[in-house]
Amino acid sequence: MDNTDKERFESLWNDFVILVKGKLITTANTQRLSTPLANLILSDAASSWGSEYELCGKWLSQFAEHEPQKAELIRNITLNDMKFSDISERKEISNQYNIIVPAIGAIAGLGISYFMGAAKWVQAISVIAPAVLLYPAVKSFAKQKNDINKKNTIDELMGQLDKYKNSILSVLS
Repeated sequence: MDNTDKERFESLWNDFVILVKGKLITTANTQRLSTPLANLILSDAASSWGSEYELCGKWLSQFAEHEPQKAELIRNITLNDMKFSDISERKEISNQYNIIVPAIGAIAGLGISYFMGAAKWVQAISVIAPAVLLYPAVKSFAKQKNDINKKNTIDELMGQLDKYKNSILSVLS
């Protein structure tokens, strides 16, 4: 094994990690990520290490010509061992809060204006204004919080791939 094998592996690994992360992001934008779903995505991407028609598999086949035992270890790591462990459950903010919080604001506005004996038109404004102002704020907050949760989940998953990279680098050394 020479340095070019190690460098080539690191280049292929970086491409592999980008592929996995892209698929996780795409999936997270359409549905909730779970460990089994993330493992399905990982196993689909990892299949490229076993296919001679993919760059990863082609490199591994060429590497096997002069280092068959090491190549078999790498193949075993990438195709059989590589799995995500359970990811921590991150609660998403429900869309119900987009309605509930403005409704509570409207009720509070009505209560305060009624308690203060305001005119009917002031009471109407006191109901409408909090609801109109709170809805976009709550919706934006919920979206931002859910996006942060998705990003943190994906970052946690991607961090788990480092141990497999290190295992393969130790085989290559």
